Amino acid sequence: MEIAVTDMRRVQFSIGKHYSCEVLCDVVDMDVCHLILGRPWKFDVGAMYDGRANTYSLEWKGRRLRLLPHSSQGDKTNQVPAVLHFVTCNALLNLYQEHSLLFALVLRESTPMSESRMKQPPIEHLLDQIRDVLADPAPTALPPLRSLQHQIDLIPGSTLPNLPHHRLSPMEHQALQQLVDELLKNNLIQPSLSPCAVPALLFPKKDGSWRLCMDSRAINKITVKYRFLVPRVEELLEK
Repeated sequence: MEIAVTDMRRVQFSIGKHYSCEVLCDVVDMDVCHLILGRPWKFDVGAMYDGRANTYSLEWKGRRLRLLPHSSQGDKTNQVPAVLHFVTCNALLNLYQEHSLLFALVLRESTPMSESRMKQPPIEHLLDQIRDVLADPAPTALPPLRSLQHQIDLIPGSTLPNLPHHRLSPMEHQALQQLVDELLKNNLIQPSLSPCAVPALLFPKKDGSWRLCMDSRAINKITVKYRFLVPRVEELLEK
């Protein structure tokens, strides 16, 4: 539908209590009495539109004004003016130049999660999943027997190593005895009558306690090395 524009008038209008202006408008037949401000007015005043907040900001007499949307509740004498607005980054950069106090609340979207997970850091959620591995105190028994048991196959005809222990101070001897007694108490080790013997080493930890390590280099030299074909990378990627 085409509407012929045959008349133009200068209209003086105001928005709120602080902004007043005069604009040259085309006169057309309308069912309602509204003043439509088009692109010429936006260009003249340098108006910037914020689509999310539905607001306009413009320069007027050396000041930066923001035109807020009309309230759907109508005009009320006791209505409290809005004090919180959502603005874009560009609008925020323009607003901070005004001589007024400005607070900005930066929001970001987060992935949905349960209420219990939101109350704890991500590392706590990960630790909850492997809580049985990080049991405190440590388990006092070995895991149950599996269908595949571990065994060490030695090269036939090899001589079993029987090495003396390393030189230890009286304090290290006492620490080693306490570690062995604790392992025996928790059924994690058991006495052995094997002629094979490898020395034990003690290394200090950062907290002042000792770490027990076994020097198994001699037994590793006579252990049968199991070698398997390396799987093809292409097949692994396909699987």
